[in-house]
Amino acid sequence: MYAHFKGTIDSKFSDRIILDVNDIGYEIYMPESEILSLEDNKNKVKIYTYLNVREDDMKLFGFTSLETLEFFKKLISVSGVGPKVALGIISNVNVSDMCVAIATDNIATLKSIPGIGPKMAQKIIFELKDKVIKDQMIDISEKKLIKNTINPNESEAITALQVLGYSQNQIKEVILNLDIANNSVEEIIRKVLKEMQKI
Repeated sequence: MYAHFKGTIDSKFSDRIILDVNDIGYEIYMPESEILSLEDNKNKVKIYTYLNVREDDMKLFGFTSLETLEFFKKLISVSGVGPKVALGIISNVNVSDMCVAIATDNIATLKSIPGIGPKMAQKIIFELKDKVIKDQMIDISEKKLIKNTINPNESEAITALQVLGYSQNQIKEVILNLDIANNSVEEIIRKVLKEMQKI
């Protein structure tokens, strides 16, 4: 029904924004990571949207790219994954990394997302793997495939780094460019922190 809205940001909250479109404010729920990326100015922004209709409620969910919106639709097609859970997934792991994780059966990446247990991780992979590959939503470069042969210490290191205040997206972006194949938890943490200081 609503493909996208273009307007200025009136207000930002942790889980949603109010987008002013021709003096009408639309409440749009978005991933926290994307809300943080939106600048606080009066420049117009384009938000791609999905209207979720239930018997007792209607909510708009929005994204800064069409690719993310399409991935969101795939996630909510999995039984047991509602819009809020899907937003949480996208907030913690970017679409490209999630698609690679799904295509390469990387359960560890999915389990590292808050609220996603082993059964749900397996279900998401089982139901979306063929769709992700068929729709060419991924660029599985050799580098990413190697990185997704995950070091068992990586998840523990990511958890420790999140306690220090870094987001999972920030950490994974750094780890993607590091050689941590045989590193201990402490070594991974040291390498990531060293790279973070350069940013």
